[in-house]
Amino acid sequence: LLAMAVHDLRTPLAIIQGYAQLLATEVDPAADSPTAEYITNILSHADSLGVMIENLVALDQIERGDLRLSPTQCNLNEMVDQAIAQVEGLLKIKSLSLVYHAAMTPAWVVVDEAQIHRALFNMISHTIKYARPSTQLRVDVDHDARYCRVEMYDPHRQLPADMLSKLFDLAEINRDGIAALRGMDMGLVLTRHLAEHHGGHAAATCTPDRGMTLALYLPVGKR
Repeated sequence: LLAMAVHDLRTPLAIIQGYAQLLATEVDPAADSPTAEYITNILSHADSLGVMIENLVALDQIERGDLRLSPTQCNLNEMVDQAIAQVEGLLKIKSLSLVYHAAMTPAWVVVDEAQIHRALFNMISHTIKYARPSTQLRVDVDHDARYCRVEMYDPHRQLPADMLSKLFDLAEINRDGIAALRGMDMGLVLTRHLAEHHGGHAAATCTPDRGMTLALYLPVGKR
């Protein structure tokens, strides 16, 4: 049933993306700024919907014990840079800025590149979704002897401890289809599972002076 639903969702989404990309090549942003902005919105949200569909597929594979990973050695600095490029449209829509501090040396990890790229996108897009307009967000990459670490900061967001402890868990949905705790989403659930399947983990913290931090830890893959 899920496979049929995914197929039925992918087809119209591909059509929407195709026509929006065609429009983007024909519109001059300098001459028609509003239309260019509409197209940016369509493409950004279509990309997000595509990620959600693939999140469903990956979560279903995990629940069935059928997730297959194809690990290769990757530089986490470069993977984060690529994930940030993918959310440029979302940042623009909410008038957000993002500062990226890569690790001073390559952050080598041995991971399934597509799956960890999905985890990074989920973590960054979640932060964008709940950020106040005009906020400056920050992403840091660092590593020590054991782990490479990606940290995503929102200086204004604050969550209570009971919500932080459940942020990477499946939300409890009531009869009206509303999540018991606002701010939980499927993307973070998948991020945690993917981190654990790679021998790492995900975490969320809040402090009054630094706001909220989402972190992804992956074992160092020495080169």
